[in-house]
Amino acid sequence: MYEVVVCLSLVSSAMLLGLMVVVLTVLRPLWSSLPDSGAARGFQAFLRFATPNPVLVVLNFVPVLGTVAILFLDGSGTRAMAFVGGGVFFVGYFVVTALVNTPMYAKVMAWDPESAPDEVSAQLARFHRVNVIRLAATAASAALFFAAA
Repeated sequence: MYEVVVCLSLVSSAMLLGLMVVVLTVLRPLWSSLPDSGAARGFQAFLRFATPNPVLVVLNFVPVLGTVAILFLDGSGTRAMAFVGGGVFFVGYFVVTALVNTPMYAKVMAWDPESAPDEVSAQLARFHRVNVIRLAATAASAALFFAAA
């Protein structure tokens, strides 16, 4: 059972790592090439699909719940590595998302895309800076889960 939990946590973190790579390498240059009103509409469209997405919700919780489960499962000598991977994910991805991204998303969704506020560029820059942290956390946790599997 330990191996299943670690593998599920690995798959979840790796999939979120892929999402962070796409956001930073595809959406960032796309949005930066648009006028503020277009970037605001693009950001809002992305959030309309990403924030309530049940697959992403599950992917966000699996490594956290998996780490809790690891505490109670018989594991190999790599149990500590899996626990550290879960801790990195929890702090660097889950908590950062909850404390920084979620309030930002509410603010962005309240924008009138037809008259983009002056803060569009600043909010997008902040979003991408935070995503670098989340990318690093998902990469590190995936690597630790992989080593623990």
